[in-house]
Amino acid sequence: MSRARRSPGVPSLLFLALATAAAACGKKADPSPPLPRGARAVSNLTAEQEGAEAVLTFGYPDRLLTGQPLTDLASIQVYRVVGASPSLAVPPAPPAPLPRGQRADQAPVAAARRAALQARLAEENFYREARLEASLPYPSLSEHTQGASIVFRDPLMPLLEKGSAPPLAYAVVSTRRNGERSPLSNIVLLNPEVPLDAPKIETVLPDEGRICLEWSPPEKDLLDRPASVGGYFVYRRRLPEDEYDRPLNPEPVASTFFTDTTALYGSSYLYTVRATPPNKPKIEGLPAEEVPVLYRDVYPPAAPARLDALSEASLVRLVWDPVAASDLAGYLVFRANPGGEPVALTPRPILETVYSDARVEAGKRYRYTVKAVDVAGNVSEPSPEAVGEPF
Repeated sequence: MSRARRSPGVPSLLFLALATAAAACGKKADPSPPLPRGARAVSNLTAEQEGAEAVLTFGYPDRLLTGQPLTDLASIQVYRVVGASPSLAVPPAPPAPLPRGQRADQAPVAAARRAALQARLAEENFYREARLEASLPYPSLSEHTQGASIVFRDPLMPLLEKGSAPPLAYAVVSTRRNGERSPLSNIVLLNPEVPLDAPKIETVLPDEGRICLEWSPPEKDLLDRPASVGGYFVYRRRLPEDEYDRPLNPEPVASTFFTDTTALYGSSYLYTVRATPPNKPKIEGLPAEEVPVLYRDVYPPAAPARLDALSEASLVRLVWDPVAASDLAGYLVFRANPGGEPVALTPRPILETVYSDARVEAGKRYRYTVKAVDVAGNVSEPSPEAVGEPF
């Protein structure tokens, strides 16, 4: 009697399945790295000095490393290194180009790992020397926002007052509400310049259509060293305004005097002047002590240059040259009877440059003059005299 064939049992099948799987998986794959979750690093940070401040400007962080919108920005940290080496701001070298004929999806990961390592070492070197200079919480960012950029001003006087101006390095980091931080931004260097001391305003002289200023230059900078001046900016503010706007001169003036032709009559102004070093117009020194001026219109217009008296049978017709004055209100006509003093024929200024005097008597000689009047009530000198004798 033949023995029946037995089917393989469950343990045998499990062993075969494990053996097949082991043969198919000869090498264990690298684990997938976790997806980045922090904010994208700021890459357009710039720094320049204005007066005794370092002004940092950078784009508003709005994206995650994944490319998705950044909706939970918590704060921005500003880091500074005092006495920074120029090599601190050198970016990592880019990865080497791929060998000929090799696609990006076939490239080894060594180059990418080297680039990431260099970036991490650059961050570590920066953090090793840096200190947290300021933390800007999200609710206060509106105070530092200009358009799509954030502007932060770092006072430099505490450093400059120590008697030196060491090179500085800056970088910023964005932080989400869950505490995740962005990579370090690009690192920027700034070599501070010591601002100059204040000039001294000598005179502020109001004149017709202009206000003339003159000042003496500063003798030293803020470290008590001899000053080297490249130019000056002149500032004006109208009372009761609290702050100065942009300077009256867009470029520094090399001289120590300035003429303001944009002042308006009836205004009260304050003037100040700030000096700049040579070739560094943005590094303005201390402001000069303010000088006030009340700019009143006390300047009469010019007198009519010519007056003609045309005598007729029953009147004297007057014609005179117009006066070129932007604030002209009109003309006053005067007549002097024989042996008398001039008397106004027009109680109020007239705009015409002709006038007919019909209150005359034939055979009498009348002397006429005309005066110009401006809107402030200033009256000019009389015109040349003209004589009329009706017939």
